Amino acid sequence: MLTALLLAMLSMSWLSLSWLATPANAQEGLDAPAQADDGRPTGAAGPGVLVVHRVDASVDPVEISVLADTYDIASESVNLVEDGQPVAVSSVRTANDAGRPVEIVYVIDTSRRLATGDVLAKIKEAVAADIRALPAGVSVSVVAAANSATVKVTPTTDHEAAASSVEAIDYSQDATLFNAIDRAASLVTDRSEAFATVVAISGGPDLGSSISALDAARAVGIKKAQLVSVRYAGGESGLSQISASAGGTSFGANTAAEVGPAIAQATAVAGNRLLITYPGATSPSVRGDAVLTIGSAQAAYSYAGGMLQDRVVALAPVAAIEPGGPAFFRTEIGLYLAVGLAFIGLSLAVFAAGSLFLSGETSLEGLLDRYSGEQIGKELDDEEQALVQTALVRRAVEFSESFAEDRGFLNKVEELLERANMPLRPGEAMSFYLASVFIGSAFSFILTRSLFGALFLTIIIAVSIIGFVRFKASRRIRAFEKQLPDTLQLLAGTLRAGYSLPQGLEAVSHEISDPMGYELRRVMTEARLGREIEDALSSTAERLSSADFAWAVMAIGIQREVGGNLNELLMTVSDTMIARERLHGEVAALTAEGKMSAIILGGLPPGLGFVMWLMNPDYIAVLFSRTLGHVFLGLGFVSAAIGMAWMKKVITINV
Repeated sequence: MLTALLLAMLSMSWLSLSWLATPANAQEGLDAPAQADDGRPTGAAGPGVLVVHRVDASVDPVEISVLADTYDIASESVNLVEDGQPVAVSSVRTANDAGRPVEIVYVIDTSRRLATGDVLAKIKEAVAADIRALPAGVSVSVVAAANSATVKVTPTTDHEAAASSVEAIDYSQDATLFNAIDRAASLVTDRSEAFATVVAISGGPDLGSSISALDAARAVGIKKAQLVSVRYAGGESGLSQISASAGGTSFGANTAAEVGPAIAQATAVAGNRLLITYPGATSPSVRGDAVLTIGSAQAAYSYAGGMLQDRVVALAPVAAIEPGGPAFFRTEIGLYLAVGLAFIGLSLAVFAAGSLFLSGETSLEGLLDRYSGEQIGKELDDEEQALVQTALVRRAVEFSESFAEDRGFLNKVEELLERANMPLRPGEAMSFYLASVFIGSAFSFILTRSLFGALFLTIIIAVSIIGFVRFKASRRIRAFEKQLPDTLQLLAGTLRAGYSLPQGLEAVSHEISDPMGYELRRVMTEARLGREIEDALSSTAERLSSADFAWAVMAIGIQREVGGNLNELLMTVSDTMIARERLHGEVAALTAEGKMSAIILGGLPPGLGFVMWLMNPDYIAVLFSRTLGHVFLGLGFVSAAIGMAWMKKVITINV
């Protein structure tokens, strides 16, 4: 046992070393947005804005989508370095040249605070001029952040009509910017090949929105759009956060004269995309760490190979960590070998602990065998007379028993163990259970490297152990009750042959298989120790929670008090049980259609929801991202629970 524990500790240490020595490509997560510089033109060669917001590594070559404030970029001015090595760029083109759809949704602050200096008029003039100058085919829509989010222009490629509608916008009292951004996100189409940008123009803090900046950012993220903000005189500070999380950028305008150029820059960024292809990491087992440089602008990003990543949050540049430890542990084979050895070590540790608990003749069955007449003369070894030998284990068992007894569930644990025929005391079982959960949680944390994942697996382990014991107990009880009619008939036959009731029970206990045979042998052992047979039989019925056996014991008790032909009584009881079981089978056959209907109706909503999520994740994501969706989910769960309970009540017939 000591060897097994030492091997387990060595294996865990090996696994930890292997985990720490794993290369950065397999160890680090991708959980923060890739951001360019501050997004302002610097006057140096190259763009002032450079943001990588989409990487498609599911194709070869890899294609990245880039936001910039100028898209007149030659391929020779693009430099890429991936994993420390220069990469030859395959092609550089714009989304418009590639025929990819481009969508822009303008969100305009129309509050009266922009009347000073006639700022709103300058905003409308600049937006209208930029819309008229957009390339043909770019879809434009406009939302006014007024007292409520109002759609002024639905998605259209008629730039002249859209510009005229912008020029007709009037002042409002409030500026529901976050509501307007949420409404703008809803105007973005669901075309996977399209590029969408929300251009939000604000002249101060949000006024009157019913949602937060986080909700607005979530709405933009669901549509995989970018947000470019123009903030006059500081504007709404939350727009910069939304821009960063959505992979956009932000421009400032301190005076009314700067509003027009800032909006022109925002439109220049939103009106196109730079598409760059290169031979990158397309294998699912490899991560790419790249640095894109165009002129003086630079953007770093990391991506997982073999997949499309259009969420900016997944493109964080991951700092490389120099691995330590032996080189063998940095290989995939070394990691798998360490995990395998750790699992073997843990299994040996659990086996050693179980052997400590279950060894020897100290189980209930072993202790009763001394009085059953089958092992007369067998002496127990002194070292096996106690179920636990070490002080540490003994204290753990005593603490578990005391804890369970103080909280009133010690008897329940004992009853469950007896029904499952597991030769453990409650304290021993609880100590073994807690040790297994603890070891399983540690192993789960090492495998998942996530606190949430380890907690989830620990809950599964804890519930699975209890479920296994309950399943074993219920299966044993069902087997016991199936043997009961045959047992009664066999007992009646021994009585007709001239045996007394104790002799008949003794004979039947050796003829019939377990669990009935084991329980009858236990009854006879208790009778040899001086207990009345009726009490021992009643205790068995209560321990196994068997109403049929309790009925048979009651019949035997009444017959022994008032007299009569016991073998005929047992045959009558057996025939009644057989007839009732036949009736139970007929009822089960008649209600099978109702049970199947209940299963289908109960599984249809979650099953259909799962299929719809696979087909269109964004459509289902609204239920989990908005308060109204949470309300509908709650109502759906409550309604489904009520319906399932009602159907179960209808198809349940007690026989």
